[in-house]
Amino acid sequence: MSETPAPNASELAVAEIERRLQWRAVPALMFLCLLVLLLGVAFWPSVFPPQHVAGLPDDPDVFTAATMLRSHVVIPATELRFESALTGDVIPGMPGAPDADERVAQAAALIDRARARLVHDVRIQVARAALDLVRHRYRDAERRYHGAVNRYSSYPEARLGLGVTLALAGELERSPLARRQRFLRAIAQFAAVTPHDAEYEEALFDRAILLQRVGRRDEAAHFAREYLGRGALVGAERMRAIAAG
Repeated sequence: MSETPAPNASELAVAEIERRLQWRAVPALMFLCLLVLLLGVAFWPSVFPPQHVAGLPDDPDVFTAATMLRSHVVIPATELRFESALTGDVIPGMPGAPDADERVAQAAALIDRARARLVHDVRIQVARAALDLVRHRYRDAERRYHGAVNRYSSYPEARLGLGVTLALAGELERSPLARRQRFLRAIAQFAAVTPHDAEYEEALFDRAILLQRVGRRDEAAHFAREYLGRGALVGAERMRAIAAG
């Protein structure tokens, strides 16, 4: 009967090294997994951004610009309602301040300065779009609002702003077909604002207005009644007229 030769010292040393390497591989693997997890947490907001965005960035220049504009600026003569975190609620027919143009120019400079610090904050982009809207720069406003909506599909302020921009640009169209197309696109933006959003009242009002303009009177009356049912006071007389057909 043959005996299995005993391992020599070198073989035992190799076995011990392999055992230790295997034991050390476990904590090394756990450490690697921890690093991957931390990297995932760090990059999660950019890969999967939060779906609800609202308000203004916490920035002194932005807050100064908002203080300068609220209750002092209006959008072009229109019956549409508009609201933004930068300008506040803009009521149809509300008179603007005598120095409104100067205020808007100063606010734009402040927003541009803040944008250099907050280049990735979409709220800066939407604030700039609101300024474009107030200054009748509809192409720039539409581009900026579109960019915000493409990043955050449920951004109610951007939806409302884009809808108002499309509607105001549509009012300038000479072709009835082009005007109707813009109004319909604006209606779709207003429809994307939900009852849980702060901008819903404005979106509901504007939706009823534009639905009547494109001849969809039954739908217009429905949303006008919903607007009145919320106890809203701004434009109530206009909504009653639409609700009555």
